Amino acid sequence: MNLFPMLQALEQLDHHKPTFAIQPEREAAFLKLGAFLETHIRSGQPFDFTSMQPNPVWQMLEERLSNAIADLNDHRPGAGQWRIHQLYGSGILLDTGTQRLGFDLVPLRRLYGWEDRFDMTHRLAKLIDVLFITHRHEDHYDEEMIRACLQAGKPVYLPESLARKWKPNPLLNGLGAEAEWDLGDLHVHSRAGVHVWRKDLHDVPLCVYELSWPDRNAFIFGGDVDYTKQLTCAPDLKVLAFFLPWRAPNALYEAGDERQTGTLAEAAQIALDQLHPQHLFYNHCAELEHVVDGFSASYDLALDLKHHLPVKSELLFWGEHLDIPAQS
Repeated sequence: MNLFPMLQALEQLDHHKPTFAIQPEREAAFLKLGAFLETHIRSGQPFDFTSMQPNPVWQMLEERLSNAIADLNDHRPGAGQWRIHQLYGSGILLDTGTQRLGFDLVPLRRLYGWEDRFDMTHRLAKLIDVLFITHRHEDHYDEEMIRACLQAGKPVYLPESLARKWKPNPLLNGLGAEAEWDLGDLHVHSRAGVHVWRKDLHDVPLCVYELSWPDRNAFIFGGDVDYTKQLTCAPDLKVLAFFLPWRAPNALYEAGDERQTGTLAEAAQIALDQLHPQHLFYNHCAELEHVVDGFSASYDLALDLKHHLPVKSELLFWGEHLDIPAQS
């Protein structure tokens, strides 16, 4: 059992930090990392996630995430900057310099019986000001994270169908098809979205969060939203960042599917035409359960989009961050 290919890929990423420029060395590292996960963590493979405990692959990733959380606690973005932190899976933390906003934060996949050795759950709950959850799937919705936020006095927003599973709590806010509210100078507009590979809004209740400030700069996060269907935002906003979930949003854009009618780049262009984001982030690649279940890490798809889409874009690995201008 050899962790060297993974170590080598992570070191290569560390030497070629995230940027909106094309970096061949960084791309090679992502492809190497994806290939390692696909050939080492599935059932019967050397680091089988379903049976090996403790798991050396996760322990390495967990330590990386823990260090990133410590760094997040010690450093804030500079004036006029937003900092986008990529945590595990789809989890994003936006640091505006005055607010820390968490989206789909899942400190670790509890599915495999792993313990939170570094207490990342409570550390994150103390760091953030609010937690937004898009939908019920456990790679986006972590009950322990919610419980820690409530205990820490932090508000949590999530679909109404999920909120009903909890005891009433003034900090726990269930959202219907559409809602708007203010958090200080931050205005939040939540709209229902269609989950990827689902037919309509009702299959998996999902919230798309549009956050905007008095200068009309905005941040939009929808988790696993199908960005080709019913995606919208207020017309006067300047969307500084949007997050594109992994792989194709539905069969019409999935390479090799008999129903395919367009390319993944054409699907992404629909979101660009609708939202006009100044920065695009490719999110949720290589989620560990998806890889264990047989899906590809899909880094290649994200990297291909980066080469072809007419917008500044980047793929962040877990524990990485990237600053963007906080104004258009």
